[in-house]
Amino acid sequence: MKMKNILMLAAGIAAVAAVPAVLAQASKQQPVPTGAAAQQAEEGKAQSEADRKAQRRAEAAAAKAKAEKEGKLNKGAEEEEEQPPR
Repeated sequence: MKMKNILMLAAGIAAVAAVPAVLAQASKQQPVPTGAAAQQAEEGKAQSEADRKAQRRAEAAAAKAKAEKEGKLNKGAEEEEEQPPR
């Protein structure tokens, strides 16, 4: 019976000793934003994604216009492909 009490006491001491380490680790984690902060973060992320998408589209349109100006794209090629051969 005495051995059982010693083991229980050792387990309790180990648990109490581990509590500060667990609390220190938990305090290092960044808090999860909630409410208005979370909504602002989501809106900022969506806005930046929309800005990047608009930038890519603008760059593609500028590249296409430049290619057409230089004569690299054949405007009539699409119309010729749609007509069935005779």
